[in-house]
Amino acid sequence: MDLHLLETINQTTEYIESHLLEELSLDNISTQVNISKFHLLRIWKGATSTGLMEYVRRRRIACSLGDLMHEPSSIEFISSKYSFGCERTYNRVFKEEFNISPARWRRNPTPLQIMDRFNADFLHRAGEGLVYFHSTSILPTFSIAGLEHRVDVNDNMANQTSNRLGVEFFYHSRPRIINPVNKDTYIGHTTVPDPFQGYTWYQPSVQVDQSSIVPPDMTVKQIAPHKYGVFTYMGPHRPEEISSRTLSAIWRHIFETWMPTVQFGLEDKFSFELINYAKCNKHYCECNLYYPIVRV
Repeated sequence: MDLHLLETINQTTEYIESHLLEELSLDNISTQVNISKFHLLRIWKGATSTGLMEYVRRRRIACSLGDLMHEPSSIEFISSKYSFGCERTYNRVFKEEFNISPARWRRNPTPLQIMDRFNADFLHRAGEGLVYFHSTSILPTFSIAGLEHRVDVNDNMANQTSNRLGVEFFYHSRPRIINPVNKDTYIGHTTVPDPFQGYTWYQPSVQVDQSSIVPPDMTVKQIAPHKYGVFTYMGPHRPEEISSRTLSAIWRHIFETWMPTVQFGLEDKFSFELINYAKCNKHYCECNLYYPIVRV
């Protein structure tokens, strides 16, 4: 199924790039790649962090820059060539993208950051799905509440302990928290003791704030501001089916490929996964993994 996800993304990219000068719609793109438009939107957004038709629009704008620099064609002709319908629409979209009008940029071209063709080579297989580096992000202070557990590393690999604890919390303990920040977003927080002794502390949680009411048997933990490397995992299954095999493949990619390129400055060793259940269904899972780089 990981091949199906990757094939769908590659086919979608190829079709869009080959038809940028033609009429494109969500319906005809989904028909060409033989997938429902709702599932296509979900997969594409998960892989690229960009809406499908937003990608089409931004790729057209990016490609039109060459015409503005090298072609004597009028802006009206260029807007029609790239299927913007009229010069007014092209001007509006161009200014939204680059904060300058096409006519002004044409007179004095300056460096611009563009939406380049999506490259699926940045996606890596992980278990049943795909993982890729999403972004470097800074999160301000936030608080989580949940049930903290000591988890033996070997037992977790053999018996999916963290997965079981997370599912139990989400469906049975989470509803006891009144007024969480987002009841559909699960946060699984892992702390690694220093020195490492063969176990971690795992806390299935949701985000809370001052208006939340947390049962007394739960732990409230405040996470200081950090800069994070954020990775996204997409899989063709329910969130509950994320396994240690899946996560171990993600960890291997992160530890072996990403971490050697990053300079860390951390006081505590921790990480967390975040799953927004509103984005998932029984055939699709999307999970963001946050790895702190430095406290800010």
